[in-house]
Amino acid sequence: MLYVARRLTFILVSFGFALTAQANDEQTYRKSIDRIGGEIKQISRNLNANKKLLKTERDELLAVEQKLVKLKTQINEVAKEITRRQAEIESLDEKIAAAREDQQNHRDVLAKLLLSRYKQGRRDYVQKVLNQENPYAVGRLANYHYYFTEAIQQRYSELETLIGQSQALHTEHQKALSDLVSKREEQSQLQSQWQTSQRERAATVEKLNRKVGDSTEKLVQLKKDRARLNSLLTQIAKQAAEMRRLDAERQKQAAEQARQQGKQVTRVERPAVDGGFLKQRGRLTFPVSGAVKTRFGSRLPESGMRSDGMFFNTPEPKQVRSIFRGRVLFADFLKGYGLLMIVDHGDQHISLYGHNEVLYKRVGDMVDTNEVIGKTGVTGGLKSPGLYFEIRKNADPVDPAVWCQ
Repeated sequence: MLYVARRLTFILVSFGFALTAQANDEQTYRKSIDRIGGEIKQISRNLNANKKLLKTERDELLAVEQKLVKLKTQINEVAKEITRRQAEIESLDEKIAAAREDQQNHRDVLAKLLLSRYKQGRRDYVQKVLNQENPYAVGRLANYHYYFTEAIQQRYSELETLIGQSQALHTEHQKALSDLVSKREEQSQLQSQWQTSQRERAATVEKLNRKVGDSTEKLVQLKKDRARLNSLLTQIAKQAAEMRRLDAERQKQAAEQARQQGKQVTRVERPAVDGGFLKQRGRLTFPVSGAVKTRFGSRLPESGMRSDGMFFNTPEPKQVRSIFRGRVLFADFLKGYGLLMIVDHGDQHISLYGHNEVLYKRVGDMVDTNEVIGKTGVTGGLKSPGLYFEIRKNADPVDPAVWCQ
């Protein structure tokens, strides 16, 4: 029996250590991913930075679009808070109404008890006791009087508690109303700032279009944009390899911990496994529904260069979905591509999604096939919402139509 107890204690302690180690491993893993995300963020800043002292229209456009995305995020957060406050106020209204009804019920019961007590009268009670010859009857009257008094006192106490609770609910209700008014004022201010920034963006885009009106200037800008994107892909290749290494180590640790605990191995987070993407040729779905304005390999009328990807026109912002599971390598602004997301699918293949209005994932996050990752927008200087989409193998563009349908 002693051996069994010691063995059980050893198992529990070992299990506790295993849980602690697993939590520490998870924390270390997340810190490593966040560190890599910070490195990629710095690469993005360096690529977007203008090395010249003179600020160009493209620098102004980048700044105002970054501001617009930030304002949009704040507006959405405030809208969620307003909805939450409204639901809270509705709930408090119901609680206050219920408390008011409960108080009235207690008052009605208390009034009946007091009226009955008044009619009975204390002298009448004493007289009844004196007139009783049966001692048991006297006892019953005494008990009745005692419980009657107790009932009145209990109702008084409950009513006082209800009144206190009701006052607390009213205080909470007033605070929620005050917060709601404050949030609506904040929302109005943010929307005003957003509209001002929208006008600034429109003016900047118009100025930029006038400046790059001829095909020669557009060709120069397009070459710069492509060089910037290629530089980004080259520079983040190191971070991508490190994230894959971290995934492999994580799975190895999970397998070892499961083996020690005698459990079946469960994947803590599904990475972009080798062999997955290559089997999807011709079976994937395009990331957005919309009219195809530019196909892979077609000549761009503005510059005469051939397109490295596809461009989809969407009359209004639409959901953007990942074509296949993978890990987010990049989620930030890049000149010429606006708000851009890059997803690593394994097998040396990545997908790129440009000109988004908003992105729902950050660097290091895992995405599933057809998971919503963003919304089409006009970032990067577009006049109407759309999505630029690429698939690359080893950094070389390939035709998305071969993979998607």
